[in-house]
Amino acid sequence: MSRETSTVLVAGAINTDLVATVERAPRAGETVTGQGFGMYGGGKGANQAVAVARSGVRVSLLGAVGDDPFGRARLADLRADGVATDHVHTARDQASGVALITVEAEGENRIAYIPGATLTITAEDALAALEAVRPSILLAPNELQPAALLALVTRARELGVQVILNAAPDPSTVIPVLPFVDILIVNWGEALELAGIADPSPEIPVLISALARISGCGVVITRGSDGVIGVEGDGSFEVPPMKVEAIDTTGAGDAFCGALTASLARGAVFHDAVVYASIAGAISVTRAGAQSSIPTREEIEALCS
Repeated sequence: MSRETSTVLVAGAINTDLVATVERAPRAGETVTGQGFGMYGGGKGANQAVAVARSGVRVSLLGAVGDDPFGRARLADLRADGVATDHVHTARDQASGVALITVEAEGENRIAYIPGATLTITAEDALAALEAVRPSILLAPNELQPAALLALVTRARELGVQVILNAAPDPSTVIPVLPFVDILIVNWGEALELAGIADPSPEIPVLISALARISGCGVVITRGSDGVIGVEGDGSFEVPPMKVEAIDTTGAGDAFCGALTASLARGAVFHDAVVYASIAGAISVTRAGAQSSIPTREEIEALCS
């Protein structure tokens, strides 16, 4: 098998995001009139791969699309961004993934996600991609089938590949893979769920301690407008938020994950990579869409102090 040249392998979903902009989301049985509609490339895997590429790091994507117009459009977009798609499979009997997104006037979103072709990726597919690419870093949102994700991170650990896991969208299922993870990225709600803490506002040291017992790895907790917490070894730090006007929070976490990975791939220390990623996430919420909102390395570094 030939050796490929990507520094990062991202494994996850490739979706089309159908985004409705409304003053507020409808309640059950209610219809509201919206102000706008957009169609964008999405899926955490695809978004994070694009974020890595826009930060100037070579990246390959493991994923799947259907044999349909959405899938072909997403592949063209990814290639235009410089993402290698040799390990994106086409599922003949499944539709491409779709996310139906409602964005409220304040920038908050609600998402209905249909994974489609993503669920056809097998453990064998995942291992083949890892062996072919042999990256220095594996970045995996929690979107593959559990068996495929577990096989992927287990083998990555055996090969000495740094593993970064984004627990979204279903943190309750990541416990079996945590022993093979070097850095875990969660938002505040996911952190509480993993830690088994019912209090929505626990003391930060309590939450950090609980996550440390569960994960045994470095942890990044993103908190939206409250900034970011980084945990490495016995120490932790906080990165304050940038003051921006949020238009659409869709994809902000993916911009963060990809930028963090790219910064680490370039040799940055953990703290500096978290700062860089925080700026990427802040820029992304000022723009509409997921992939369309992801900034470039030049845009991020222009705001680094």
